[in-house]
Amino acid sequence: MPCPFPGMDPFLEIDPIFRELHIQMLAAAQAQLQPQLRPRYVARLERHLSEGGVWELEVGAGSLEGKEPDLVIAGGTPRERAKASTAILARPSASCTEELSQEELALRKQRRIVIYVRAKPRIAVATIELLSPSNKERGTVGQARYLEKRASALRSGTHWIEIDLLRAGERPFVPVHPTAPADYEAYVAQATPSGWNHLAYGWGLRDALPSLAIPLLGRDQAILDLGAAFLKVYDVIAADDEAAYDGDPPGPPLSDADRAWADALLREKGLRG
Repeated sequence: MPCPFPGMDPFLEIDPIFRELHIQMLAAAQAQLQPQLRPRYVARLERHLSEGGVWELEVGAGSLEGKEPDLVIAGGTPRERAKASTAILARPSASCTEELSQEELALRKQRRIVIYVRAKPRIAVATIELLSPSNKERGTVGQARYLEKRASALRSGTHWIEIDLLRAGERPFVPVHPTAPADYEAYVAQATPSGWNHLAYGWGLRDALPSLAIPLLGRDQAILDLGAAFLKVYDVIAADDEAAYDGDPPGPPLSDADRAWADALLREKGLRG
């Protein structure tokens, strides 16, 4: 059956169903992005990387084993621009720029992230991460490893896209936040030759999941339609079989208004008596 909610389903924000959602969302994102990326770029899931950066083409060294990103986009030999999507892009609700010192820029150029595909080095351009519960739990090994992974990518000058589909937990620190409180957020750190553009996106329980612009090299970009990916995954994992729609969703508790709205919606869909 189709998802009863217009965007994220709060009843899925709990393991083990969220763990399955996490895996399948990344696979759906890869499948959606790949036709836009080829032949200039390629998206790979959880590949082992070696350190480097985006703005130089020399291959670097140094292990990042154990810090694999969820989904990485790597560039190959340029042939044509990535194909554009017709999805309507979400606009960031807040943004800021960051200029790096000459010393920091020099350090960035000395580091490289390379993906080895059949002995061919690929330069990593963008990393997409979907937060898991352990990433948002202070003091856990999962959070520590996640922050190390993010720091390694940012030091290298790789675009970083972080998507949070969990209301619970403490979001890892980012330089910019949505201007209004949001149930769900996305953060994009777009590397520039002189620093960063930090972009924040936020949306509520009643909103559709947005489409995000994924920065690549130069003016190239791909479009990730989170809503389309989620609707596909909802069916793939048979989410309605796991969701306990007859009770309350996992915490934090919904506001009185959202709880009444969700109750009316589920009754309208025939999921509550």
